[in-house]
Amino acid sequence: MPNPMQANQALAGLVNHLSTAIVLVNSRLQIVALNLAAENLFRVSQHQMQLEPLTALLNLDPHLAQQLQQSCAQQKSFTIRDTLIQQTNGRQLWIDLTVTSVDEPGSLALEIQPLERMKRLTQEARMATQQHASSNLVRNLAHEIKNPLGGIRGAAQLLERELSTEQREFTHIIISEADRLRDLVDRLLGPQRQAQKQTHNVHQILDKIEQLIKAEADKRINIVRDYDPSLPDLLIDTNQLTQVFLNIARNALQALLEYRTSNGQITLKTRAVRRFTIGSVCHRLACCISIIDNGPGIADAIKDEIFFPMVTHRAQGTGLGLSIAQSLVQQHQGLIECDSHPSYTCFNIYLPMESST
Repeated sequence: MPNPMQANQALAGLVNHLSTAIVLVNSRLQIVALNLAAENLFRVSQHQMQLEPLTALLNLDPHLAQQLQQSCAQQKSFTIRDTLIQQTNGRQLWIDLTVTSVDEPGSLALEIQPLERMKRLTQEARMATQQHASSNLVRNLAHEIKNPLGGIRGAAQLLERELSTEQREFTHIIISEADRLRDLVDRLLGPQRQAQKQTHNVHQILDKIEQLIKAEADKRINIVRDYDPSLPDLLIDTNQLTQVFLNIARNALQALLEYRTSNGQITLKTRAVRRFTIGSVCHRLACCISIIDNGPGIADAIKDEIFFPMVTHRAQGTGLGLSIAQSLVQQHQGLIECDSHPSYTCFNIYLPMESST
């Protein structure tokens, strides 16, 4: 039979392989141990948090703090469902929390099940359904529009032969406007080619975006780079992702300029994310490219619809850029998410870095 030390090591190994975050605290509510899932969830290390008060990790509201203290004293367990907690760094998490008394007197095991993944999966499924319906509607409308447009253009060309030089300027207007409408319909249909992927450094693309935005901003906006230098090259279509990043960064720039935001700033940020789910596939590693601005934010009324065609929060916007960006990222088996409130808008573009697990 294994000795107690081996048993404890086996137990520790099992706890570390759990996908649920486990935080062990003593009777003083000091952190004794974190499993790997907790380290990943809270973005801290066990060494960093060893014997730190739980309040160094979480902002405990008075009611929850009292429940934990009673649980320590009475060795009772409890569960809280679908509650919002806040880390000391300001990050908020929706979680299910189960607190269990353990063998050592006064010690507690906090089992934390984040709900963001389930909420995101539900939102992704809803968005996918809505986008599919929207795409079908757009394709049907495009077909109905392009056929008569072709007839109008052809008739104008035939009519042009019968008119004098002075009168032909009117047929030129008809033809040019028909061509403009055809181009608009093509843009509504989104990208027409499959991604041509090659191994490339995403930071080189972002550097190009920075140069383009700086040129357009003309020193009115500050651009900040916050790159993770450890990111490997990705298998991507550089032209498509350039269009994605440029659409989002240009939207941020135009919003900052239109609303005359003081000290306007756009941040280009990259990070590696562990065990990230896109659709129904869990990827061991994903690359997160964030484009953040301190502009007015996106109105709540359209926040859930901004990736649909013809939806825009800007006075001069066409409502096509984000719809096209979402389609291009989906060709990379990726995902775009948006978090926005006044003075903060963040678009996160997630791209798988490795094969799914």
